[in-house]
Amino acid sequence: MESTWNEQIIAHYKSNTIHLDWLSKPSQHQFRWRTFEGRWVTSKRRIRNHETLMKAIGKNFPSDLYVSTSSWLNPIELPRLRDTEASYPILIDHLIVFDIDVAPLSLKNLEKAKNVAKGLHAFVMENESVEFVNATFSGSKGFHLIYKDTDRNKFAIPNPKEREETVRNERKELLSRVLEQGFEVDERITADTRRIIRLPGSIHGKTGFQCTSIDTNHFDMPLKRLLEQIPKIEHAVIIPKKAKAIVKAPVKEKRQTVVEHEHSYIMEVSNHLPGTKDRSALLFWTPYSWGTDAECFERLNNLIEVENLGYGALFSDGERVLFICPESITRAKVVKILKDLGMEKLSENLKQREHYWVRISGIMDDDGIWHNEPKFISIIDNNNSKSIYSRAHLTLLTKLGIPIDSSQYEKLAGKSEPSIRMVVRD
Repeated sequence: MESTWNEQIIAHYKSNTIHLDWLSKPSQHQFRWRTFEGRWVTSKRRIRNHETLMKAIGKNFPSDLYVSTSSWLNPIELPRLRDTEASYPILIDHLIVFDIDVAPLSLKNLEKAKNVAKGLHAFVMENESVEFVNATFSGSKGFHLIYKDTDRNKFAIPNPKEREETVRNERKELLSRVLEQGFEVDERITADTRRIIRLPGSIHGKTGFQCTSIDTNHFDMPLKRLLEQIPKIEHAVIIPKKAKAIVKAPVKEKRQTVVEHEHSYIMEVSNHLPGTKDRSALLFWTPYSWGTDAECFERLNNLIEVENLGYGALFSDGERVLFICPESITRAKVVKILKDLGMEKLSENLKQREHYWVRISGIMDDDGIWHNEPKFISIIDNNNSKSIYSRAHLTLLTKLGIPIDSSQYEKLAGKSEPSIRMVVRD
């Protein structure tokens, strides 16, 4: 019988060793992974080598596996940025990481990414006080360049918070110099001391290619030959030569194709907590520009961490991600969160109307056929037991197929049934 995608990934981890010798002290780094069910897990033990990593993973094999760019005196149960009760963590070191991705995935775009990585590496080694650590093919759309900062003064600053802020500020200045030279890199990675990156030796859960350490001389190698040296599972995707262009029809043509009297039907839920005056849950569809891959998950994970939310359930319709945090939050705070995320229209809607509606179903046409149905993909858990949760939106999650035991929540607010409506649109 032919093995499945997940079985092939599991077989990879059972038969291959993940080498961590490129890290000075792996035990000071945090390791995180996403399971096949979509749940994020953080290692509860220090990882020294492949053996201890496999023990930490146990039978819960990862779809995607990551490591922190920072090393900490204690990487276990690292407090959140806004956790004012815990002692501020001691930053020991922070790797300088440049993430070069050219989307969407294609051989032509990978060639562009390879050339950017080659030029950037030459620039950094000539102009910055760094020591080269590692270069990797990410397993998908590009490459990572990793360096050690040879200026150690900032890591000797006694105040832990001031130390981390100084490192972030210096990384922002470095990023600015790189961008001024015209190198296209992910602007969110380099200066983020709480960032995780894909672990070399792990399988990319969407492509089936291994995230693989490579020599910088490989940037001079023909791309096809380079990819031939990258391990992959049997069912790995076939990378197209060119990315398919998305052709948008002119508005006039689009109107001509609309059938008169055609309708669409969707189910929507209110973010308001029934039975309360000023309490809201945080629900929204992510912008199309966020995509639906690890980049989107990282943004949402950062949202939960920064705002110290309890947890968020993620659903996807293949184009965007539906984020549902069933927490009881003041309306003013949700207004601010949405505005900070760049969702000004939704933020203003909540501010003026005191609630808003969010699509929670697919879209049904007049023939009774459903399209773009959101499917559950993940839960990002912050383990915040102090949160007050919405009875109605916990009920919503059960209606969407997530088994929720309300008795496990100590603090609940509002009525148990969410406000749901059917909307008919022309």
